[in-house]
Amino acid sequence: METSMEHKCIHWLTYVLRNWSNTDVRTVPGVMYQVLCGSDEGIQYRFHWFWDCEETYIHNHRYAFDTYCIEGEYVERIWEIVLGDTEAVTYCFSREPGNHLTSFMNVCGTLQIVECHSHFPGNVLHVRTDQFHSISPMNGLNNRVMTFVARRLDSSIKENTYILSSTATIEAPIETILVATPEERQAMYCKLQQISMSYSVN
Repeated sequence: METSMEHKCIHWLTYVLRNWSNTDVRTVPGVMYQVLCGSDEGIQYRFHWFWDCEETYIHNHRYAFDTYCIEGEYVERIWEIVLGDTEAVTYCFSREPGNHLTSFMNVCGTLQIVECHSHFPGNVLHVRTDQFHSISPMNGLNNRVMTFVARRLDSSIKENTYILSSTATIEAPIETILVATPEERQAMYCKLQQISMSYSVN
């Protein structure tokens, strides 16, 4: 049975392929292509094609979103700061767009994994703004993953973003969003065409 996210995925896939010349395609070098499909009732729809889905740093997101997996597979780990008997602290870094880190503060407690979720073709994950997670590819699989994302752009739920770490130093890659080159646009178009065949999109 077709899910709501699958239905929206097929709708926007059809739309962008028919309106490709006017479609906004971006690239985050070394990470992914982004296709901005459009918005509907405060929700922005995108396709993300990750070349490398791994995000080992523990972070939250500014907007809540649902992600529908089209191709590939990864594991999402949910983290919380747990108080214990020790004097351990967790470092909370302010995270600006592009993964630029500014100040940090100490928070009492230890980082612990509290949930694990597998994201696989046909699956939907919901990511809250107050949820800290990390992403890693499934064992034995490559890092390439294609997802369809629905971001809730309601300003009332806009959240500050942070990275949590058990150490006072952290290496989070700087992520610069660029306009896709003609070659990158063509690669993304071919990929979406390939996906459309599996959905019998005309």
